[in-house]
Amino acid sequence: MAPKKPRPADDDSPIPQAKILRVFKLIALLKSGHYTIAQLAARLDMNRRSIYRYLKLLEAIDFNVDKDFHDRYFIFSSGDEPEKSEFTIEEMNVLKQLVKSEISRNALKASLLKKLSLHSEMDSMPALIIKSRNGKMVELLSTAIKNKKQVLLANYHSANSSDVRDRLIEPIGFGDDYQTVLALDVKDKTCKQFKLERIGDVVVRAEDFQFEKFHEKNTPDLFGMTGPTTTLITLKLKMRAYLLLREEYPQSIPYLEKLDDGDYQFYGPVKSFEGASRFVLGLAGDLTVVGPKEFKEFVREKAKLI
Repeated sequence: MAPKKPRPADDDSPIPQAKILRVFKLIALLKSGHYTIAQLAARLDMNRRSIYRYLKLLEAIDFNVDKDFHDRYFIFSSGDEPEKSEFTIEEMNVLKQLVKSEISRNALKASLLKKLSLHSEMDSMPALIIKSRNGKMVELLSTAIKNKKQVLLANYHSANSSDVRDRLIEPIGFGDDYQTVLALDVKDKTCKQFKLERIGDVVVRAEDFQFEKFHEKNTPDLFGMTGPTTTLITLKLKMRAYLLLREEYPQSIPYLEKLDDGDYQFYGPVKSFEGASRFVLGLAGDLTVVGPKEFKEFVREKAKLI
């Protein structure tokens, strides 16, 4: 009697290392070419349901998974990435060590990171590890919010002032994607958005909240701005602007759609033109402001000051 063919693996495996390695393998495949669900299932020895789950996971951790007109999936790669994205046996062994120890000093590490294109402000660590690090910060900040304790954000890197210094805050809540925390800056008594990836360390202090009367719980828009009213803006984006908007502001994803001419459109709400205009002016050659008229005029005035 012929032995039964092994059943394709699914993502219910109790072994975390196996799951993560399959994710890495899927990323490599999607960066190296275009594949149907059936082809991915065959290459990874998984069932189709699990492939769909893994694709959703990649979207959740900010990979730009796209689909062509033949229902083949792929991840957009820039021109400076290596053409060959498959892993060697040696690199797969290093991946196992990365999974176990999180950080590796192996000489193959740089090659792995380039193939995976897991770049961020801390490009010495894979993006998935950064996500794990952010999760620990969320846990500490959640505890501080629950217990109403002040928090020290050690070595916070400010994008506006380009300085690195400690910030004493009273945390209020998180952005929808848990990539930012809304908090009162104790020094100037104003509520601000702080990006978790710009935080060196989170230290929960013994001191209770002292300035709750200054806490504002006005939910910020996807650009981190607050305001009394909401306005819908429309942007037409080329590929570079589209990818950066998704990467920098994940909450924008539900408001993005692909146009017939190959470009992309963002049609979404903002509570202040300030944050959106910064994004627009930084990518002036890669996008067009479609409307409304008030936002167009705001951007024009801002451009005069540059």
